[in-house]
Amino acid sequence: MDADSFHRLAKVLADSGEAISLQDMDATFSRYGVRILLDDLFSSNICAQVIALTAINSAARSFRGNVEVIAPFNSILIAPGFEGISLTEFMSWLGIGDIAMETAASWPTINIGNPSDAGPTPTIRPWADGWCFGIGNNGACTTNFFAPACVAAGGLAVSEAFSILRQDNPYAGRRNITLSLWSVASGTADVNPPEEEVPSVSSAWLVGLGHLGQAYAWILGFMRPAQNATLYLQDIDVVTKSTLSTSMLSVTSDLNKRKTRIVAKWLEQRGYSIALVERRFDGAQRVGLNEPQLALFGVDNAAARRILEGAGLRFVIDAGLGSGYRDFRAIRVRTFPGPSEAAQIWAADNVTTNSSQAIAYKTLLAAGADPCGVTTLATRAVGAPFVGCVAAAYVVAEFIRHEMGVRPVGFIDLNLRNPHDIDAGTVQIFAPIN
Repeated sequence: MDADSFHRLAKVLADSGEAISLQDMDATFSRYGVRILLDDLFSSNICAQVIALTAINSAARSFRGNVEVIAPFNSILIAPGFEGISLTEFMSWLGIGDIAMETAASWPTINIGNPSDAGPTPTIRPWADGWCFGIGNNGACTTNFFAPACVAAGGLAVSEAFSILRQDNPYAGRRNITLSLWSVASGTADVNPPEEEVPSVSSAWLVGLGHLGQAYAWILGFMRPAQNATLYLQDIDVVTKSTLSTSMLSVTSDLNKRKTRIVAKWLEQRGYSIALVERRFDGAQRVGLNEPQLALFGVDNAAARRILEGAGLRFVIDAGLGSGYRDFRAIRVRTFPGPSEAAQIWAADNVTTNSSQAIAYKTLLAAGADPCGVTTLATRAVGAPFVGCVAAAYVVAEFIRHEMGVRPVGFIDLNLRNPHDIDAGTVQIFAPIN
């Protein structure tokens, strides 16, 4: 199997040793899926629609299309960027087909709105209200729309469904979780900011357009660009089959196309002006006088991250994700300048997780597979788009907080297996950038 074709979430079964072969991995993973129930609120509530679109998109990628959507007949979308498109068209874009009822009967259910019958399976109720989001009965979808919170709610719901399928948390599907993108550092999870209109999206760099970068763009697509704002999109890679399992904007027809072009098309259709930078972010890069001085970083290599403070950017928000089968749901967000320098944090190169001793990879070797190819396969990161969506929500929210002149959050640490255990801290010295 080609490493660039490997499904990044199914890899959990191989790396953990649960699957004795890649065929066994595929057979087991094919039984994973989720049901998504939408009620009449979906037709008229933008928050509910963005949660649902995020959940459907990330679940379809996570579970190889194993998503059963039960929705009002002929649902038409009103979410920003999707106005007038039918839900059926959106599902077709993702390649979601008909699912047999008996196949979906045991899947966990994501219940968006208040459907009267969630069925016999465990039920997850995501919601968003302004900058707050969560799952359970502690909140509801309101008309107070803030795109990052809605996307975070959709991603969190799919993560909870995955925990139910994996049986890795006894509270999954039975707990109430409330989080806030505004009061992250204070530990107060049920507050929104003072009454103030959310600013439009100003000019910025999006560096890295894979898992995280496309999640940033997915969120920004639901938001208004400021007048004369330009997003600078920087990446050198093309879409591979593996990309489809983690990245929110890439579909089969995009294979072998540059990621910059895919993301640019998506954002231009939603009113953004775009500049393409198709070269590596390296030590030679310097931001021009007329270019934005703020960047959302989504790269996964230490070499680029250690020099991010040397390019002339005045404010950088970086997100990193776990890469092993145990920690792939871990999220860390940092802002720069911050408590530590990037050059110190990433002084060493990435340490890759090598699962080549797992039985599935030994089976490959025994069958005569190329050892170098097997090692490459074993060291590829585990990943899931629902993790990227939640991480991106914190990054974009921090971008907006910065535009509002609020003291930055220096770091955010959480793991979606236990999202209650969030840790964060503010930057102590802060001078707003005019």
